Amino acid sequence: MFMTEQPIAIAARPAIAEDLFCQNCGYNLRGLTGDACPECGGSLAGVRSQVSQIPWVHRKQLGWWRAYWKTVFFVMFRQRQFAEEMARPVSYRDSQSFRWVTVGFAYLPILLANLLVMLFPIRQNEFLYALRTTWWLSISLQLGYLLFLAAATGVPTYFFHPRRVPVGQQNRAVALSYYLCAPLAFTALPMAFVLGLLFITNSPTGIVQIWLERMRIDLLCILLAIALGAGVPGAWWLGLNRLARRVLPQSAHRATLVSVAVPVICAVLFAAIVVGLPVVLLYVGLFVTRLVGSLR
Repeated sequence: MFMTEQPIAIAARPAIAEDLFCQNCGYNLRGLTGDACPECGGSLAGVRSQVSQIPWVHRKQLGWWRAYWKTVFFVMFRQRQFAEEMARPVSYRDSQSFRWVTVGFAYLPILLANLLVMLFPIRQNEFLYALRTTWWLSISLQLGYLLFLAAATGVPTYFFHPRRVPVGQQNRAVALSYYLCAPLAFTALPMAFVLGLLFITNSPTGIVQIWLERMRIDLLCILLAIALGAGVPGAWWLGLNRLARRVLPQSAHRATLVSVAVPVICAVLFAAIVVGLPVVLLYVGLFVTRLVGSLR
């Protein structure tokens, strides 16, 4: 008597209970019990997994230095997998700590540049010479830049909690948006280039200076420095746009708001804090000086 093989029943997966979206085609996955998107056939393993793929979350095992830079590259170059974090809880505290570490990395070049200006003064450049001789200007610029970074990295979160989205998903989107400041970790690269360019082009006449004048590449260097400087916030801006489209496709206008409003708000903040703060301090200093002089 031969035994007939019985088909093995495959247990159905729990139905997806939220408005999650396939990162390949944008199909709404709510209610699905399978492991593949019915629209494009893409795997839903990332959505089904309950383990966070963000390296920063596992920094105790990886070490914070390695976990930080792995997270930077994960956020910048694997955003499809990053957006799938909407399927599981995202720690707000972890995202905030990542944000502040990134702010520190972005601020460090300014601090080091100020120390270099103090140690190696350049009299040919009026601005650098003023930084060295006017202590309040140097301090106000550093403080203003730090405050600007803190404010600018918090601005995009206001565009990631539309009312039509459930509160739980709003909280996840907000936490994920903090990670998007990851490109600011590379702020040191354009700043080092710009600072090096200033020192070279304003150094006493020598072989390097003569070579620059003969080759006439100083303008090219300046343009390259501007391009590098725009690349860092540009990568941040592009990441915010992509995340808004990936995690909130039901609110398509959010991506448009991010595209337009975030650069405008950041520009206003930069003008008000980084530029406006030294000007305010200048007038306050002049007022106090005149007041003291009149009392004598």
